[in-house]
Amino acid sequence: MKNIFICFVYLLISISVQAQENVRQVKIKKGQKYLNFPVSNAKELAKTRIKYKGKVLDEFTIGLADENIDFWTFFDVSAYQGKTITVEVDNGKNNGKGIDKIFADAGFPGQDSLYKEKLRPQVHFSSRRGWLNDPNGLIYHNGEYHLYYQHNPYGWNWGNMHWGHAVSKDLVRWRELPDALYTSKHEDMAFSGSAVVDVNNTSGFRKNGVNPLIAVYTSTGRGEGLALSYDNGRTFNDYEGNPILKHKGRDPKVFWYEPGKHWVMIVWDEGKTKKMSQGQDATIYQHLIYTSPNLKEWTYQSGVAGFFECPELFQLPIENEGGMSKWVMYDASGRYVIGDFDGKHFTIEQSFKQYDHGGNFYASQTYNNAPNNRRIQIGWGRDLTTKGMPFNQSMTFPTELKLKRTFDGLRLCPTPIKEIESLYKNKNTFENKLITSKNKFIAPLTGDAFHLTAEFEKGDAHTFGLNINGYELAYSHLQGIFNKATYSNPDSENFKIEAIVDKGIIEVFVNDGELYYVAPLKSSPESEKKVEAFVRGPSETKTVLKSLRINELQSSWMENPIKADTQKKDKTAVN
Repeated sequence: MKNIFICFVYLLISISVQAQENVRQVKIKKGQKYLNFPVSNAKELAKTRIKYKGKVLDEFTIGLADENIDFWTFFDVSAYQGKTITVEVDNGKNNGKGIDKIFADAGFPGQDSLYKEKLRPQVHFSSRRGWLNDPNGLIYHNGEYHLYYQHNPYGWNWGNMHWGHAVSKDLVRWRELPDALYTSKHEDMAFSGSAVVDVNNTSGFRKNGVNPLIAVYTSTGRGEGLALSYDNGRTFNDYEGNPILKHKGRDPKVFWYEPGKHWVMIVWDEGKTKKMSQGQDATIYQHLIYTSPNLKEWTYQSGVAGFFECPELFQLPIENEGGMSKWVMYDASGRYVIGDFDGKHFTIEQSFKQYDHGGNFYASQTYNNAPNNRRIQIGWGRDLTTKGMPFNQSMTFPTELKLKRTFDGLRLCPTPIKEIESLYKNKNTFENKLITSKNKFIAPLTGDAFHLTAEFEKGDAHTFGLNINGYELAYSHLQGIFNKATYSNPDSENFKIEAIVDKGIIEVFVNDGELYYVAPLKSSPESEKKVEAFVRGPSETKTVLKSLRINELQSSWMENPIKADTQKKDKTAVN
């Protein structure tokens, strides 16, 4: 028994020593803003906590680098100057050496090259550090466009879902702020959602005359929840009555329905079933519609089947039809239906059409409260990876959505927002070029980012289009196919191709958004950059390039991106 007792004591000492090896305390000195972490993409992930006086500020998984550091990331500790922060790393998946490299400083390694990295898009938003996906909480509030987004600040791959945050005055130039919304438990992540302002104070959340910015989000451990911000969306506190809705699903989009004087939530659901002919239960994947008088209590009203995650529901006027309007419902993949909505039920009048045709556009959301009733959309440029960089993935460029009557019914059409013109430099225009299989037209390019518009007269060319830095945009006039997407407008002799080109990404708009897609784009050496108009087919077939406008784009990143935003970090974590 004595030997067993001695062994037990040694075991406790060993565990204690091992635990100490995985705990690091850092005194935050005056002027230090960042607690810096070395990241290795090759390391196994270990659960890690940042704590102050026993309170968990953030809990996440990270591959801490001990030798080969892929990049440095950080946690904002500007609110803890003069205080001691504790970092704990769970045993078993890290060898403990990486924790010794964690340090506090006024900056972070790589800051000098921020937004100038080799593969950093220059007119598409990407986060300073880590993974990015779905845009969240898009809202215009107090003179700012807010862009929240799913963010893993501690790794290059998906995980640790926080709401990252950036703001802009013009939807083009973004200022990135500290992450705004996240939970203190890794198992309860802050998934996608939307944001509203309750100007009528139906919720009773108004304080001292301030209507808070309210995030409605999926708490993976609890259900749909609310978080309130009284400082222009910089920090959020969880609503004590959460969850406001429990179901099997995610991604609530909430807006005020003025005719009914109530709130509407459209949320994706996979919790309801139907009986099959053989008696088995089958899951119904659908968008559910709930209503509420106050954002707190919600009543189920109806559902529309056939959708998958990230729902949207909004009304748009039909272009050139004298005030006529319809409602649009879509999902993450860009599939949409058009119809009428009475505040509780959606009636389909035109069945599913595909909005995106490339596969790299996903999980888009439109702005609440946008000025002049513009329907502004931002999507996630999915799978546009940036290997070797401290960031991964980017957003699509903001577009304005319009509903148009086309050759095959109503179409949801995106076009780049007009604010893109504020980035123009080195404008070039070419006109009336006859193009045949033997007579191409080549326009040289400079820079990595540009916006171009080409207008063709179809003529009798079998296939015509543009080659942009090696990426081909080809329209088969005979088959009615544009880059593998079926598209034919026989009633028009004109054909318009518009593109936004950036490092790693190209966005294409055909005939003012009747066809749209996003695709990855490899960078070309400066000497090989060009736009080439071409024709394929018999030598006698031809098209006319009526005009080609190429506008080089200056970088949209602000000159001083690290201006201090010293909101208290301990208020940003929702509990």
